[in-house]
Amino acid sequence: STLSLAYEPGSIMKPITMAIGLEEGKVSPNTEYVDPGVVSISGYNIHNADDKVYGRSTMTQVLEESMNTGVIYVEKLVGNAVFRDSMKRFGFGEKTGLELPAELPGNIRNIEKTRSDIQFYTASFGQGITATPLQMVMAYGAMANGGSLMKPQIIDRIAYADGTIEKREPEKVRQVLSEKASREIGEMLRSVVVRGHGKRADVPGYLVGGKTGTAQVAKSGEKGYEDGLSIGSFVGYAPIQDPQFVILVKLDNPKNVEWAESSAAPAFGEIMRFLLEYAKIKPTETIPEKP
Repeated sequence: STLSLAYEPGSIMKPITMAIGLEEGKVSPNTEYVDPGVVSISGYNIHNADDKVYGRSTMTQVLEESMNTGVIYVEKLVGNAVFRDSMKRFGFGEKTGLELPAELPGNIRNIEKTRSDIQFYTASFGQGITATPLQMVMAYGAMANGGSLMKPQIIDRIAYADGTIEKREPEKVRQVLSEKASREIGEMLRSVVVRGHGKRADVPGYLVGGKTGTAQVAKSGEKGYEDGLSIGSFVGYAPIQDPQFVILVKLDNPKNVEWAESSAAPAFGEIMRFLLEYAKIKPTETIPEKP
């Protein structure tokens, strides 16, 4: 389902919107705005989760607290046309070209075929558009590695019968962010893990960055969302100063937990810890002594 199941990713899209704002020079991690708790448009009211109102907040806090209103603020500053083009540059709405069958391109028609602001606002927090888990990993990979969007590959080398070996080199698709914007979004994602909703994704000894997402599930064949169904995701990378791994954990309709911070985030942390240890990546942080 990594390739062939496109879903509305929800809040894990927020760092992409924020990275676009950083790249366009419209915001910095410390840019402040006053969160009103609701954005009204075309007869709709878009609220934060649990109808929370945060007041004066930095852009870093927008990601820490996962404010819908805060990423709408960034999208408005960037403008619809630039936001749409940037989403395409990140690879959304087209296949990644991985050499496996049944890959879907995801669907961003809501922001390609409209001038309606509300479609852009909801897209800024990952609703009303779809992406595959692979596309999300590819986009986070670009944020992680200095802004280079890389083509996903499953083959490292091909060994032929005659003994020759053909090594597959990494393939860059395009540059989507500057080094500066890439570094800034990495520090913001670290802050989400230290101070925000991603605490349970952390791995002692390493700088892990990432973002939770709890998304609604669209009804099939009709408008609206399924009652009581959700998809929990956590996506991130580590170590943020020299990223080695990007991981996305996606849980379809997790039972007995409403938010991804208590489901997908701990699973991410366990997998990341295993990979960092397996790859013998040296810890850079002191590990706190257990009391």
